[in-house]
Formats: sequence, structure tokens, C-alpha cells
Amino acid sequence: MTTELFRVNELYRLLVNLIRPGTIHQVDHQRTRVRVQIDQLTSGWLPWLTTRAGNDQSWWAPEVGEQVIVLSPSGELANGFVLPAVYQNKHPTPSYDPDESVWLFKNHARFSYHRGNDELIIELTGEGNTKLVSPQGVHIVGDVFVDGNIEATGDITDHTRSMQDDRDIYNGHGHDVPGHGTAVPTGNKQ
Repeated sequence: MTTELFRVNELYRLLVNLIRPGTIHQVDHQRTRVRVQIDQLTSGWLPWLTTRAGNDQSWWAPEVGEQVIVLSPSGELANGFVLPAVYQNKHPTPSYDPDESVWLFKNHARFSYHRGNDELIIELTGEGNTKLVSPQGVHIVGDVFVDGNIEATGDITDHTRSMQDDRDIYNGHGHDVPGHGTAVPTGNKQ
């Protein structure tokens, strides 16, 4: 083979390897690396790209079978980065609305925001507990509607009183009033 033909073949190989579609073959969560199946070739362990990896960070690991793109600087697959992900027949898009952003999870839990309607919806499908953790508290501006029970481990207050005050007043000295809990008897306590 002549030197020129070798160079052309090598340039062709490097050019073809710049951008390659593939499918996740293995995932190493501890090292944040994946192996990608590209045609008949399985890559070495490559890092996947994320949205943030500095002082602010994001974590969303790719899964086996997920379609991705391998970006290889200078065409060397060994130096590649994996860009998740590409919709496919097996995993189609969760929405076709350009005004909606959606995260859909394997258990069908769904987090969506529609900027046209200014509507945020969080749908949970499992039996687990949903937690919002904010040690400094949560401030809600606007009305709150609860279709279910409210339970608290601390005091509940409104602009007129504290329920803790009610418990202190009624602590063992009242009687049941249907639908209203305990009421303080009038007159002398016995």
C-alpha cells in the first residue's frame, strides 16, 4: 500500500469516527463511564456528558439499551464522549407539544411544565412517600387546596390562633363535639 493511500484510509477512518450513533452496552456508575455498542464494535469505557459538572452538578445516568451519540475528538473512539440520548421506537418522546417540558420515569411518574398554560404538574404513581426537604421552611404565595388529609408533627397556625393553644385548652378537660373534636365545657370544671 502506498503512503498516500494509507493516509487517505486513515483520514477516512478518523472522519467516520468523529460522530457515531450507538447503544449503551454497559454502565459503570461509580466511574461515570459507559461502553457503547457501535455496529459490531463495543467501545472502551467512555465518560458521558451531563448538563452541569462544576460547583453546580446534575446526575442522570444513561441506561443499557439507550441510544446515544459518541463524539470523538480527532476521530479516536478511545478519546470519545457519550452524548445521551436519542428517541427511538422502543422509547418514544413523552410529548409532542413544543411548549411542554417533560421528565417521564420508568415507573410512569411524570414531571411536566407547560409554559403556554403556566402549569406545573407532578404525577407520582408509586406507593412511596413524596418528600420536600427544606430545613428553613417553604413559603407558598397563593391559595392551597388539599384533596385529602393534612397531618403535622408540629403546630398549625392561622391568622387567628394556634392549634397547639387549642390542644392545651382542651387537654383532658373537654368533651367530644361531632365533627369539631373536643370542646371546653362551660361552667365549673370538676
